[in-house]
Amino acid sequence: MLSLEFGTAAAALGGGILLAVRPDGAFLHADPSVLRRTPFSDWRAPGLLLAAGCGGGFLVAGLLQLRRHRAARLVSAAAGTALIGLEAWEIAFVEFQPLEAVFAGVGAAVVVLALRSPPAAGSRTAERR
Repeated sequence: MLSLEFGTAAAALGGGILLAVRPDGAFLHADPSVLRRTPFSDWRAPGLLLAAGCGGGFLVAGLLQLRRHRAARLVSAAAGTALIGLEAWEIAFVEFQPLEAVFAGVGAAVVVLALRSPPAAGSRTAERR
């Protein structure tokens, strides 16, 4: 699960920063015209949201998993669920691209792995077992 979380964090941070730096989408060949059905006129705000929300969320989830923090499962499941929601929104309002389906699958995998992983020692769930 760590590789999924840190890989997704790196992709979201990198892609989001590239979109924010060049809001015309030139670095990633992202045409701003696909944003016509969204509240955004260029890629700056979506890039910042991607970097902070998805990139930051998965980075925190991965770090919590590394530390075996009791909130790791919850944060991982939340990050995965948020990624599925983001990809569904993109498909509905921007346009479908196969990479969106891949990342929705990554989000689903993280949710399943988080929910199936054992609770961290010291958590209330672990203490009940």
